[in-house]
Amino acid sequence: MGAVRYLQNWRSFLGKYDHWRFLFAELNKLMYLRSYTEDLDESGKEQCLHHAAKWLIHSQEQGSTAGCGTYYFNGGWTSDYPETTGYIIPSLLRYAAYDKAQWSEEAVNAALKAGEWLLTIQHDDGGWPGGYVEQNRPSVVFNSGQILRGMLALYEFNGDPRWKDASERCIHWIWQQLDEHGRFATNDYMGAIRVYGSYVVAPILDWIPHFDGHKVAWEGLAQRHLNWVCTQQNEVGWFANCDNTQHKNDKPIIHTIAYTIDGMWNAGLALKNDDFKAAALLPARVLATDFLTRGILNGRYTATWNGVEAFIPTGGAQLAIVWHSMYKVTGEAIWKEAFEKMNTLLCVIARRGARQSKDSLGALQGSFPLWGRYEPFGLPNWATKYFLDTLLNER
Repeated sequence: MGAVRYLQNWRSFLGKYDHWRFLFAELNKLMYLRSYTEDLDESGKEQCLHHAAKWLIHSQEQGSTAGCGTYYFNGGWTSDYPETTGYIIPSLLRYAAYDKAQWSEEAVNAALKAGEWLLTIQHDDGGWPGGYVEQNRPSVVFNSGQILRGMLALYEFNGDPRWKDASERCIHWIWQQLDEHGRFATNDYMGAIRVYGSYVVAPILDWIPHFDGHKVAWEGLAQRHLNWVCTQQNEVGWFANCDNTQHKNDKPIIHTIAYTIDGMWNAGLALKNDDFKAAALLPARVLATDFLTRGILNGRYTATWNGVEAFIPTGGAQLAIVWHSMYKVTGEAIWKEAFEKMNTLLCVIARRGARQSKDSLGALQGSFPLWGRYEPFGLPNWATKYFLDTLLNER
């Protein structure tokens, strides 16, 4: 985002009287962050969990379709986002199965409506559109891969063959974009080759038990891609070609770093491949150590793990999820300490300390502070999706 647009966002945000209270609440949190994290108890986390689920349901109710949008304090609700709607579905179904869920029926209905809508917008080639639905973009590999997560959750929920049929078409299209070097070289986000394709491969591997006839071929293609991802990792665990922009690819955001780590880790588990798991463990440990040392992370990291820019809570929630999985597999205390403390921090950030409307209550923001450079003054639905996921991991 350029400086002019960023300043315009500031002007728009401060142009509303009600937003000043969020500004002062955010400054208060910055000043007393440690005190707030020490004071948060389990009931506070539980409240955050339910508020996050309710906000995701609310996000579906704001557009003209059954997808989920994003809210910006300086612009209101966006149109619906197919990619993130897809991976919000498993979060809603998981929340509905939680024995203390307050909106179980609403969560199931929202997930089913979202799935039905996604079936209607699947392209003839098998992929799903990139970006927001109103942008009418062609199929994109990464976005389509995330919708596979929702299709799988729905198929395992009610066994409707339409979820499986749509996913098979999509998976075949995705593999057609993989070149001989193992890169998703065509029809991916920005037209760029990126390592977070690992987060596309992982849900395909999750689908394999339902497609026995494709097991050998799909696992072979997955390994081809993951082997290429490993070639992009340096000796200290940092991944090249990992950012979601062109101009800051030398210092990727923790959102896409976490995508890559999570994909490598879960694919490594599925394939029983120690090299892929090791490729995830190294950067995960670097970031967990940094977080436990400083109590927060930066939003971007250079090739020597020098952090720059403000914290991105989305990436923090994603890292907490993978740290939790690493703790379950390895039993190492560092992972447990890191994910529990990250969850506490995220709850403090989400509890804005100011009177809120349904449009903001329960949502996790794009940056901390709110005016950081990633999704400034925004409540991206994917942040709250991962927030809900990581809080459920503690239950």
